[in-house]
Amino acid sequence: MSNKNVIIDYLSATAGMVYEGNDCCERTCVFEYVEIFRKFFKLEHYQIEECRYGINNFKYQYILSNYIILRFAGPSNEFMQQTWQIELKGEGCREFERLRPDITWCDFLNFLLGFNVNFKRFDLTIDDFEGKQIKLSHIFEKTKKRQYTSVFKSKPTYHGILEDGLTIDFGSRTSMTELCIYDKKKQQEYLGKPVEHDYWVRYELRFRQNKADAIVMDLLMNYENKDVPIYGLNLQEYATKALYATIDFKEDNNYDVHDQSKVPTDPQWKAFVGDIERGKLPSPDLKKSTYESAYRYIMPKAKNILLTWLVQCNYDKNLFLLRIITELERLVLDLSIKQSQRINQYLSETMLDFKPLTNEDFDIMRKKLYEIDEDLSLPF
Repeated sequence: MSNKNVIIDYLSATAGMVYEGNDCCERTCVFEYVEIFRKFFKLEHYQIEECRYGINNFKYQYILSNYIILRFAGPSNEFMQQTWQIELKGEGCREFERLRPDITWCDFLNFLLGFNVNFKRFDLTIDDFEGKQIKLSHIFEKTKKRQYTSVFKSKPTYHGILEDGLTIDFGSRTSMTELCIYDKKKQQEYLGKPVEHDYWVRYELRFRQNKADAIVMDLLMNYENKDVPIYGLNLQEYATKALYATIDFKEDNNYDVHDQSKVPTDPQWKAFVGDIERGKLPSPDLKKSTYESAYRYIMPKAKNILLTWLVQCNYDKNLFLLRIITELERLVLDLSIKQSQRINQYLSETMLDFKPLTNEDFDIMRKKLYEIDEDLSLPF
């Protein structure tokens, strides 16, 4: 796909908040979250603006830098927890890339998964700056003739005309999958923005709710590539496959609209998507493992710490183990509600017939760690 640009252009995710009862604790919890994200995005305190009102039924809203939005104390989730939300529109996505050039989108997505988030929307955008393989006018003709197959049950809708800027929408704002193909050049010019390209058509894939979750997990599990700048993912390959899986334009034919699957792919469309096989998008029922996602994010950093400790202990396995047990003791002695819930979540994903640990179970855990500590500390 020469002279085409693939980007992540929208992200929205939510997760549950855990705090104890009153407004004071709620406010403290909000401040803690804001501070975590302030440090993650490497911002100064003056770069965070608290809005007077939240939206989408959230009580608090903050703008980080200029375009990254955090919201808190929102609608309750299935665990009866109030929720928080992060939203990055197009400008917010580019802002993240400017603020953290030292990490990739792969790192950022794994960081969010560490909070056990549910992705509510995730957009992949393919910008065609040449129109050499296929033009918007050709796609328009194919849709009018119904010479295509797609994941959509409804007909496309059209906005505008080719000469002034055409938009073709498949799906809707309530669909788990939506595809919008439009003349980005004409749109930008209408808004009075300078455009350096003679041709610019955008293919915008919008994934929502469980589908967004499934797409993100599929990307992280199967398309990670640390050599790809900015993303750390084979994003161009994935977005192209996702587009081809979403819609397949067919060569000219006289078949009924319901028999288009029998018709070969249009040569121009095949040239555009390139040398890939048409597959399927991941199922929205794909279960994401919070344990696996946290492991993928945490372990590369934890290994460095563990190796440092091993050297500091002069490779003495007892001293090394004692160091680890001591840290676990500190954790369990001051275990928060949120941490205990997360431990139960991880254990439920990795153990058969697991029963959630109660406060009494955590007390037993503290005693056992203390016993191990005492045993390792003995001089004989």
